[in-house]
Amino acid sequence: MATVYDTWHKSHPRPTDKPCREHRGKYPTADHGKGKRWQVRYRDPQGRQKKEDFELKSKADTRVAELKAALDDGTYVDPAATKVTLGVYAQKWLKSNTAGPTTEVRYGGVIRNHIVGRLGHFEMRVFNDPEPVRTWIKELQDVPLEASTIGGIGDVLSSIFDAAVDSGILKRNPCRANSVTWPKVPPKPVVPWTRERVLAVLDGLPASFRAGGAVGVGCGLRQGEIFALTEGDIDFEGGWLHVNQQIRIVGTKMVFALPKGDKIRSVPMSPATAEALRTHIAEFKATAVTLPWHRPDGKPKRLELLFVDAKGKPYNRSVFNQGVWKRALAHAGVIPPRVTGAQYFEAAPDDGMHALRHTYASAQLEGGTSIKALAVYLGHSDPGFTLRTYTHLMPSSEGRSRSAADAFLLAGTGVEGDPGVGREGTSGGMCPQCALAA
Repeated sequence: MATVYDTWHKSHPRPTDKPCREHRGKYPTADHGKGKRWQVRYRDPQGRQKKEDFELKSKADTRVAELKAALDDGTYVDPAATKVTLGVYAQKWLKSNTAGPTTEVRYGGVIRNHIVGRLGHFEMRVFNDPEPVRTWIKELQDVPLEASTIGGIGDVLSSIFDAAVDSGILKRNPCRANSVTWPKVPPKPVVPWTRERVLAVLDGLPASFRAGGAVGVGCGLRQGEIFALTEGDIDFEGGWLHVNQQIRIVGTKMVFALPKGDKIRSVPMSPATAEALRTHIAEFKATAVTLPWHRPDGKPKRLELLFVDAKGKPYNRSVFNQGVWKRALAHAGVIPPRVTGAQYFEAAPDDGMHALRHTYASAQLEGGTSIKALAVYLGHSDPGFTLRTYTHLMPSSEGRSRSAADAFLLAGTGVEGDPGVGREGTSGGMCPQCALAA
């Protein structure tokens, strides 16, 4: 319960105390005339004694009413905690975050580069008004940053504010206020590669990694998972590929780690993919590689990798993507050859190695694999994400779609295109007019 106290006068004076000369019927304390007279005392939800001082009793009474309501309905906010700056709180949040090391590095970069510099000097209580967040979004748009980039930065800021709400520092998350509008990311459907392009790119890969490309399009593994593949992960007899680890970069150092989401999985392996791996194993000896596990300071782990670079080292994704992969794209005519004297190939943001995984997913859907099964094979935790990402069809599906429509509309009519024409035992179907009316 919150109560107002008069700090200038005693609540229980002694018989020997002298009356106050300024306030009739009152007995002064040692603090009479010093500082603010009225003090609100209460205990917060954790049972800690709190005090707030006011010049006027009317304001103290108003604060008591506010505190009683907030303590009753669970919306109490610690005034002292709200005076901490966002910059200080963000660093505290980062240190206590339980995300993986790679995510932790990304969060740190976002906080350092986009949050602290523009918003870090504000005290947390300022964000009870979402106006600073609206201004911040506009500043990021003026840089300019892409809508998707702003959305990713905003996710980090929103997570920080969510923690502040949970800790009782803010009443609500300003990033979720109705007046805050986030830039919309225009939809960009995934376009799977044609079979001809896949084969041309695989042909442009070095012989020592061609089977790695086959695994990408044949089993849908992520790049880091292919880089960390060992012979022990392959079940040739049962026809399965077990995804037990990946290589990822934490900061600037490569580490072995569990697959994304810390989930191992098994993927059906087609005969053609198995044959590519058998050929690779017969021609190229596995190479022992030792990397830290999970974090740069983690325990060393030794694996016999199927795919390594020309120096026998584990593939660094940045070096691989700018070199090996770009040369394969140029070989297939996806991008032009590198200009003489140029340091880099032409950019190909939509044709990274992930295109093999996208093509695998689309081919599986066209072949009849269920969304639920495909989500498991891809390592997605949410089948809904798989469905939203891969609702499209392979480039060769338009004709099949048209044939399916004609098969329904023209069945049993004898019209050209009727799948029953020329076939015995075909039952009559719904006429086109009835079908369209239905």
